[in-house]
Amino acid sequence: MYEKEKYQVVGKPMPRVDAARQVAGRVQYTGDMFLPGMLYAKGVFSPEHHAKILSIDTSEAEKFPGVRAVVTWEDVPFNGVGVDIPDQPVLAEGKVRFKGEMVAAVAADTYEIAMQAAKRVKVEYERLPAVFDPREAMKEDAPVIPSERMAEHYKGNVHLVSTGHLAGGNLRDHIKLRRGDVEEGFKDSDVIIQKKFMTSAQKSAAIEPLCTIADWQNGAVTIWSTQQCPHGNAPAIATAIGLPLSKMRVICQALGGGFGEKNQILIEPVTALLSKKAGRPVKLHFSTREHLMWSGTRHPVHMDIKLGAKRDGTLVALERLTITGAGAYRSVAAYITGKVAFWGGGPYNIPNQKADCYIVATNKQIGSALRGFGMAQPTYAIELMMNMLAEEIGMDPLQLRLKNIYHDGDYTATGQCVRSAGIEPVLRKVADLAGWNVEG
Repeated sequence: MYEKEKYQVVGKPMPRVDAARQVAGRVQYTGDMFLPGMLYAKGVFSPEHHAKILSIDTSEAEKFPGVRAVVTWEDVPFNGVGVDIPDQPVLAEGKVRFKGEMVAAVAADTYEIAMQAAKRVKVEYERLPAVFDPREAMKEDAPVIPSERMAEHYKGNVHLVSTGHLAGGNLRDHIKLRRGDVEEGFKDSDVIIQKKFMTSAQKSAAIEPLCTIADWQNGAVTIWSTQQCPHGNAPAIATAIGLPLSKMRVICQALGGGFGEKNQILIEPVTALLSKKAGRPVKLHFSTREHLMWSGTRHPVHMDIKLGAKRDGTLVALERLTITGAGAYRSVAAYITGKVAFWGGGPYNIPNQKADCYIVATNKQIGSALRGFGMAQPTYAIELMMNMLAEEIGMDPLQLRLKNIYHDGDYTATGQCVRSAGIEPVLRKVADLAGWNVEG
């Protein structure tokens, strides 16, 4: 235990640098900002879940009084962004892959004019079969969703992904975990429980919808945005708009809620290209409806879990098959599913483990990082399994957990040595506060 009197920062209260402004209501969010000569933008969104784009006619919108710029995919220097691989177009090109995908955007003197002009962008679609359940999307006859642009980076629909496995069609990745011998573990188990679980897509309720302001001047651009990861995403934004990093600044103002979904590349490239074309600053501020329709959700995950244990409660084997619905584009799905794979056994020392975790494309908006990303879904499942096991063997559920949790010196399923494990004191403190008496 540290001696806090020896430290200047550790263990000492530190006032927030923005506390006075927060309390006084003087914090400036991106939506509060105004630049001289600023234009207002509106997106044109797909009404189709999956469709070919036969034509985009912007002529009527361009002639509408007060309109200063209209952009489509043809205005994007590199029409691909992504946290992992650049498979998501800045503006839909050739196809739309989820309802709400942005196809074009308009910048005008006022927001009202931009709204009217956006309605005058004529897009002709040819509807294609869509698939929404990742389990259905894994079937051989399912509609294939991945972007044709990926053919420039990967061979056809076959993706060589980060784990070194080949994935084709809608299958974006297959992440594996192996520890010990699961088959022998189940043979040694006195009790085996197998259940299926599913978590749905969920949406955070940030008070502030997506908002970006871009000011492109003299071959350089400054971007103010509701962006949780301005430094990490800057290279992809710069590539998309055709600028070196030295010619671009991304500034995050105060954030009116992010919860992880604003970690991705958002509407910065669209706003920047509108500003470049118009020669004036542009603000693109989503309505709540647009935000909910376009931005990411928590990934839905389907889980088939098999747990084996001794009659005394000792966990012996765990086998998991999980399927993550990535949505139309990959985004952060590999990071999320990696956590599902590697930490899906919870804080429990299980000697024999096997996990096969798949990432699958669907015709839905992308999955995003959302509070406890990759941990909420498997935690829900494994903790229910522990309760079911406790009931099956007639053991107190807290005692069952205390018997199997990690302690210092244990090794996780991925081979990491546990240090400073605080699980047991937390469980005992919670039990004490709840009046839950247990030996163990």
